[in-house]
Amino acid sequence: MRSTFWNIAAVAAIALTAAGFELGFIAARDAFFIAFAVLAVYTGGQLVARENQPLGEAVSSIFTRPRSHGARFNYLAFMGSGVVGMLVVAHTLTYL
Repeated sequence: MRSTFWNIAAVAAIALTAAGFELGFIAARDAFFIAFAVLAVYTGGQLVARENQPLGEAVSSIFTRPRSHGARFNYLAFMGSGVVGMLVVAHTLTYL
């Protein structure tokens, strides 16, 4: 249940950051920091969940093994927030 809450929180944070940036409510530098920070913390949490695995195997399982996330929603939340977050980061770099 706790992981579902954090997945929803990460998706909401990335979605609100993307919407705020695109609508002009958040400055480019702030959107970059928010999106990058959420992605870093979210990916770090996924790596901590796989702490007994070697780093290469843990990174591989995060991106290529949906069943390692527990529920399908968790995998889709991670991938969706990662894609949108990276788009925000790339888009804000054109403004900096």
